[in-house]
Amino acid sequence: MDYDEAAELIKKHEGFRDRVYLDSENIPTCGYGHALIVGSYVPHYIADSFFHNDFKNAIADYGYFNFNVDSVRRAVILSMLFNLGRDRFAGFRKMIKALYDKDYERAAIEMFDSKWFRQVGSRAEELIKMMRTGEI
Repeated sequence: MDYDEAAELIKKHEGFRDRVYLDSENIPTCGYGHALIVGSYVPHYIADSFFHNDFKNAIADYGYFNFNVDSVRRAVILSMLFNLGRDRFAGFRKMIKALYDKDYERAAIEMFDSKWFRQVGSRAEELIKMMRTGEI
């Protein structure tokens, strides 16, 4: 049995899952039995693949909200969607209303007054400035 045949045998036995699941030892696992262990090595090309998929999801989520804003503020919203996901982003109800009203100062205030702001630190400060000014 050559390496390719051995690989196919392992894939058959492991099975493929496109969602993270807990294996028989309660270890988060995905793909063909790939354990997600804290501290384990992640090749850059894998991280890039995750990033591109997650960014694509953020773009789709942006479309869900159908904001009509300039490109700088769109980048702010995409950053937040990427970081938070659509469901947690949707919790920013006052900010979202301010965005629909094009009240960017109010949107920035709502960004500041949040758990998200306390969690992400300097990133939030930069994004709030961009929201306020529409400039990078």
